[in-house]
Amino acid sequence: MLLRNYKLCMLVVLLLLAMAQGAYLFHQWANIPRADISQWRVEYASLNFDEDISHLLQIQLRSESTITFKKSTVPHIEVVLTNISGEPLAYRQFAPQEWLSPELPRKNEWLTHGVASQTEITIAIPIEVPKDASGFQVHLLY
Repeated sequence: MLLRNYKLCMLVVLLLLAMAQGAYLFHQWANIPRADISQWRVEYASLNFDEDISHLLQIQLRSESTITFKKSTVPHIEVVLTNISGEPLAYRQFAPQEWLSPELPRKNEWLTHGVASQTEITIAIPIEVPKDASGFQVHLLY
């Protein structure tokens, strides 16, 4: 009888340890940000093409993770400047460290731990625009 109770107690202890390890592994997995570009959307992008005004690219991004507790890594932004025919003239890629403003209170947190779902980020990037540019495209990538 004593041996039977001992085996039952050991089984319960092993089950509890397995559950604790599973919860720990799930917590670790949930804290690793996802590098999934489909989780991001460009809400709007605006670029002024007047020659007299300094060119400022304004973009609003939104993180839209389908798993609400899972965070997304911050993507790179690629800007392609095009001529009137839509042919590329120049492009520039911005790493998250470049386009995330230092004034953002959560910049370091976003860079290291990712961005929560439904987060909107509005940025303004100074950009050099060739004279014959008449359009642009914004791409998000990793």
